[in-house]
Parts: sequence; structure tokens; C-alpha cells
Amino acid sequence: MPQHDKGERSDPRQGGALMITGYDTVFITGAPVDAGIRVMLEDLHARWPNVLVALGGDHVGQFRPWRTTRAQMPAGAGEVYVARDAEMERRWDDLGYSLSEHAEGPSAVLYEFASQPAVEIQLNEDPYERRGVDIDPYPATLVTAGLSLVTIVTPDADSLSSRGLLHALRQALIGQAQS
Repeated sequence: MPQHDKGERSDPRQGGALMITGYDTVFITGAPVDAGIRVMLEDLHARWPNVLVALGGDHVGQFRPWRTTRAQMPAGAGEVYVARDAEMERRWDDLGYSLSEHAEGPSAVLYEFASQPAVEIQLNEDPYERRGVDIDPYPATLVTAGLSLVTIVTPDADSLSSRGLLHALRQALIGQAQS
């Protein structure tokens, strides 16, 4: 179940300057995250042929065309910043995670191995998929040992563009977990 947060954080693309990030959605997965992100970006590249990507871990590199960076995806932990084209990258520097006049915006995917072996969560849906059974939210423990935390940052939660990115990453991670 994704977790959502809208807040502030240091953006290494901005030299560590504090900026409003946008809408954070967190996935917890056992899938190989780098492979899932690669699948998501291939899907995005089909719609945005000039997509630019900045990759990094401790240091984030320059934006480059996806077709030249696809083989350099950091394994295990990393950061991936995504802009439709050079115009969106320039706009991002000025306006942060915001939607353009075409209702599209930049995004980032930050991922790392879970540092805690378990976390307490609240289930709002029946994880057993019993049809027709209403449940009240209840506590559970998620064993995160061996799992990765993946945060995708989008301009908002509701635009078609942001929902499309969230769906693409979710499906890519599910596909990688099942393969």
C-alpha cells in the first residue's frame, strides 16, 4: 500500500537547497527496483521520446537522454530524476515539481534498502481479498528485512500525468516481483 506525503526535503539537483518537492508516494517491495524503474522509463520513453534522466546515489549526474543512460541505472539504491525534455528540466529548476500548461510535470524516484527489519502499519483493505467483507482499519506488522523502499515524487496526486506515472511504476514493480 503506498504511503503519501507532501513536504519539503533537500534536493541534490539544487545543491542541497530546500525546496517544496511535491507529492510523495512510497512503495515497499521485494522486486529488483532498478529493473522496475527501467520498465517504467521504457514505457514513459514511448510517450516522451526526448525524456531526460539524471541518475545518482551519493552524487546525481547531469540530465541525459534516456536512450544513453538506460544501462547505467544504480542497483540496490539510487535516485532517478525524470523530465519530459529540456524545457521541462529548465522549468523544474525555476518552479520545482509543478505541472506545465500540458498538465505534465517532472518526477523523481528515490530508492534504498529498508533499514528497519519491521515496521508497524495500518491495513485499510482486506489483504486476503475476501469479497464483500467490510473491514475496519487494523494494525499489522510488515517485515521489511530484505525489502526496498521506493519513493516516487510527482507534482500532485490527481493529474492524469501523475496517476499514470504512479500506475506505471506500481505495475512495473509488480511485474518484476512476479518474474
